Amino acid sequence: MKKLVALLLVLAMAFAFAACGGNKDNGETTTAASEDANATVAPDASEPTSDVTAATEESTAPETTANVAELVAPTATADILNIYNNAVNSAYNARAGFKKTRSTDNEVLDAGVALKAFKSLVYKFIGIGAENQYSETVTKGKWDTDTRRYYLRKSTLTASDITGATCTLANGKYTITLNIKGGNSVGSSDKKFTNAPLDKCGICVGNEDKGYYDHKTAEVIYDAIEGTYAGAKVEESYNNAKVVAVIDGATGHLEKLSVDFDIKVFIDISIGKGTATGSSHVRYSDFKY
Repeated sequence: MKKLVALLLVLAMAFAFAACGGNKDNGETTTAASEDANATVAPDASEPTSDVTAATEESTAPETTANVAELVAPTATADILNIYNNAVNSAYNARAGFKKTRSTDNEVLDAGVALKAFKSLVYKFIGIGAENQYSETVTKGKWDTDTRRYYLRKSTLTASDITGATCTLANGKYTITLNIKGGNSVGSSDKKFTNAPLDKCGICVGNEDKGYYDHKTAEVIYDAIEGTYAGAKVEESYNNAKVVAVIDGATGHLEKLSVDFDIKVFIDISIGKGTATGSSHVRYSDFKY
């Protein structure tokens, strides 16, 4: 009997160990299967996430230059003048450095013998002739303390000052061409009058007589001679005025500026009277900001 009980106990323990071993295998198999399943699913699950992330990064990435709208040459007069005025005024406000030259040609004096004897003086008053040519290099930030000698003024041109405006764009540079309306002026002891849209484009102008003024009105010429020739009368006019500016489209900086015009001046003084004419050419270049 004892032997039978012992045998049953041994058999029971054998079944118990077999059951434990089976459960252990099932656990390992389940765990392995779970890991295998994760290993299989993980790559598939991560691909959509990667795509979404990439799409998000692409949508939030800063725009590059290639995505920025390209410059377009304006056609409206107001827009062209806005670019021009801003460029000239930017150079003025920055006290930019630049090179400037002025030359004249086609000088003619139609006058009597007496006045012709003073031709060089008449030309000097008007601002034409070989003696009135100059070339200056203005250093950035070191403009002369005499504001009249700044060589460059602010531009205040409006649509009413011009007869035409065009703008082209090449290699990121605007080339603006402005046809300025003709003007006239009078200077005498009893009358002073000036209508000069040209003087609003940025060239060096002012009152009192100065050799570095690019355009002298009758008032300025009269002020220069009335002390010597009492009762003098001066009438001035200009025409064919054209302004051409090259402006960097990205910075708005003025790079080149040319101003051309024809001038005509009638002078009546005690030694005679006559009319002088000539063409002026003003050039700005090599701007430094």
